[in-house]
Amino acid sequence: MPCERGLGGGAFMREKASVALKRLAHALVRALNAIGSPRTIVAAVVILSFVIALTLRVAPMKWGVYLNEFDPFYEYYLAEKLLEKGNGDVWKGIAWWFGWWFDSHREKDTLFWAPYGRDLRRTSQPGAAMFSALTYVFVTQVLGLDVDLYTVHAFVPVVGAATASIAIFLLGRELRDDVTGALASLALSVSWAFIYRTNLGAKHEGLAIPFMILAFWAFLKACRAHTTRSSMLWSLLAGLFLGGVVLSWGAYLYPWNLLALATLVWLIFNPTDRKVALAFVPANIIATLFIAITPRFGPRIALFSVGAVLPLTATIVSLLSILGVRVASVIRERSRQVVAVTALGLLAALLVLWQLGLLSSLPGRILAVVVPLWREVGVTTVAEHMVPTWAMLFGDYRSLIIFSFAGALALLGRRDLKSFFTFLFWFSSLYAAASMARLTLLFAPAATLVGAIGVVHLCETLLSLPSAGERFRRKRRGTISREVVAFAVILILFSLAPAIAMSPAITYSHQPPLILTSSVGVLDYDYRYMDWVSALEWIKVNVPKDAVIATWWDYGYWISVNTRRKTTCDNATINATQIRLIARAFLSNETVALRIFKKLGVKYVVVFEPFFYVRDRTTGLTIHFSLVYGGIGGDLAKSAQMARWIGLDPDKFTTVGTLEVEGRAYPVLVPADTPEARNATLYRMLFTKTSKKRLFVFEPIMGRRLPQYRDGPLIRLPPLEHFKLVFESEPNGWVMVFEVVYPSERPRAG
Repeated sequence: MPCERGLGGGAFMREKASVALKRLAHALVRALNAIGSPRTIVAAVVILSFVIALTLRVAPMKWGVYLNEFDPFYEYYLAEKLLEKGNGDVWKGIAWWFGWWFDSHREKDTLFWAPYGRDLRRTSQPGAAMFSALTYVFVTQVLGLDVDLYTVHAFVPVVGAATASIAIFLLGRELRDDVTGALASLALSVSWAFIYRTNLGAKHEGLAIPFMILAFWAFLKACRAHTTRSSMLWSLLAGLFLGGVVLSWGAYLYPWNLLALATLVWLIFNPTDRKVALAFVPANIIATLFIAITPRFGPRIALFSVGAVLPLTATIVSLLSILGVRVASVIRERSRQVVAVTALGLLAALLVLWQLGLLSSLPGRILAVVVPLWREVGVTTVAEHMVPTWAMLFGDYRSLIIFSFAGALALLGRRDLKSFFTFLFWFSSLYAAASMARLTLLFAPAATLVGAIGVVHLCETLLSLPSAGERFRRKRRGTISREVVAFAVILILFSLAPAIAMSPAITYSHQPPLILTSSVGVLDYDYRYMDWVSALEWIKVNVPKDAVIATWWDYGYWISVNTRRKTTCDNATINATQIRLIARAFLSNETVALRIFKKLGVKYVVVFEPFFYVRDRTTGLTIHFSLVYGGIGGDLAKSAQMARWIGLDPDKFTTVGTLEVEGRAYPVLVPADTPEARNATLYRMLFTKTSKKRLFVFEPIMGRRLPQYRDGPLIRLPPLEHFKLVFESEPNGWVMVFEVVYPSERPRAG
């Protein structure tokens, strides 16, 4: 009996084990099915895209945590100001900002644009500063982490921009399907056009672009909502996202007007589509409210500017559609009369707006985008405002831009609002990117989104060919085989691969911040260009706290924020009169320069020139020179733009020579052989002899030119009389600080 019970127990155990194994096998199969399901794969791709986007952006951290470029330093200063005004309570600081409208004493901060100062609230957008301050309070007070505001401000655009990969997935899924969204997410995560302005320490675009994408997504969700309540909720959300763009980015005019244009055109041809009208009106009201309450813009920009014409018109047409008034029927019945009256009305309105000065409400940069040939001097003096070549655009996007054209053609073949809006988004952002180099950033979401649509559309079209039967017969070979289709699909994917796997982001994302390289773009870096860091540290320690520093506007934010010393102009370029004064002082003789600097209360002048050098093997002399290369330009190259600011001929100040080094000829920028160049105070500063720089390429040696130097002039600049060199940066002497010695301050003899 015991043996039988034992055998029976063994069988029972084996049966139990068998059941357990079957359950485990079923669970494993279910897990594998879940892992291999389309939803899981899509989710994995989106998560991977977010991680890639985040990783590429934090790569510069290998050099340390620094803010990059110029504007982030000012936005960091604003974040400090919000916390200061709120005594640590960021909400009180935000209330102080928007309380500008009720503040009778609208203070000016003389750290910027000295001696007159700058009204921070009236001339700035608080979005980036607000998010940094709020994040800082959350991280330090709620999470209890020990981190400073500077570090938080450096990481906010990184995290914000990485979320754009998720936002573009949501928009792609809304427009077509999960595959489109996932592919767009992956493409955007490695888009160098998007990364290079949203990496570690970058500025507000890292927040504005995700907000813009989410606004488009919420608007389209509102347009297809099944109930009025749901539509209103999505529309309100779209308005709030647009509000985030308004607070963060001066280019808020683009998404604001894009939604208005899409709504207006759609309702003219589909006047009974009340869903679109209901979706637009609340979103536009909220966006307009954000514009109206922001001190930099106000009600005049929100309601009575050229930028508000389209949103206001679209709102009126939407309300008419909601009320049942069919605008399109009137247009169809009297098309010629309507076109003529509309054209004359627009012309008259533009003339009236011009006379009233309302056209001036559009910044010169916006006008330069709309009309690329219409560029004021303040726009042409900035390198990133140049008109890019198609080669530059292709370099940013590679084959993806070709697939985006295919996607655009696919969108044109459809007659729904989503396709129309997406095509408008793609075309308008492409036009903007082709008008101004910096706006290739704006094209990045559209290029990746429509490029993904193009890839998916082409693949789906190819995969549907074999099932079409007799329609797709080839001569003497029957129907197209699945192998041919598979090869074509693989070819498409291989064509797309370089745009993702060989993106410039992989190569360039780890380059150090500009302040470490003194604006010289390098990849292999050994801290040999730390001149600006050394200069800023010296100014912070040695220059009196109430001193005013004159410099060209490019370096204003670096000096003001890092040293807390007053500067006469900075990267905001908000005071053209004062910029022209500085340009006049730099390009005039010392007498005129002293008069201008005294008017502005200037005590120190900072100039910058990234000199390179070569040692002459014959004489052993070290020859310094400036390359003709826009990426490494200092004040010598910028002096041509200074001349344009004040209406002078740049050719009277600079010219180009040739320097031969080891058999290769390099174009070098040198002062022109003119009285204007010889008398220019800026040139006498830049070419001051120091222990680091004793001989410049354009100077004669014993009355003769250097044998390696050709074509350019031979000149010798007189030494300075009223400016004393007090600091030369380490290690290269690129940044020089001069103390202004006014005649009344000279020590008397005896």
